[in-house]
Amino acid sequence: MMEERPPSQIARNVAAWRALHLLKSRIAGIGLVLCAFAIGSPARPADDQPEVAGTWQVSSYSQEYLDTKETTHPAGDRPTGYIQYSPGGHMVVFIAGDLPRPARAIYTDVDRAAVHRNIFGAYAGTYKVEGNRIIHHILTSWRPEWNGGDQIRFFETDGKTLTIKTAPIKSTVNAGREFVSIITFVRVE
Repeated sequence: MMEERPPSQIARNVAAWRALHLLKSRIAGIGLVLCAFAIGSPARPADDQPEVAGTWQVSSYSQEYLDTKETTHPAGDRPTGYIQYSPGGHMVVFIAGDLPRPARAIYTDVDRAAVHRNIFGAYAGTYKVEGNRIIHHILTSWRPEWNGGDQIRFFETDGKTLTIKTAPIKSTVNAGREFVSIITFVRVE
């Protein structure tokens, strides 16, 4: 048989349960607000560095020759791809021109070579921001000679667009002329 409790003890137990429930609800509410704030606010780099963390879609890719200021668009008028920087310091990039679709489901070596010629950047690793420099430490790349090394880029951002430039590069197809690659991205998230 169940022991009967006086009404005053039942009232105290109910009041204690309500107070505990209210406290748990408030703690959970504060936790949700903090999570929403953390998720909804982009991570801020230390020392007031410009914000690069996020996903950026390529909008243009060009090469500017330093001797004549001639500009070319080796990926065509509509390059495709993304660069993504995590708040935790990881990055991945894939940039291509018009990738041809092979006529058959099984790629031949000629098909693969045509696709590879239209990839202008494909690598992943970690990154570090130093002023207007962003250093990509390459873990894996479509250019195996980059694996384990650093690629230094220079950038500008207004929060909505991100422009990345390479250091001068000697052309292998234009008699050793120097150029810089300039890639502009638009923030997706």
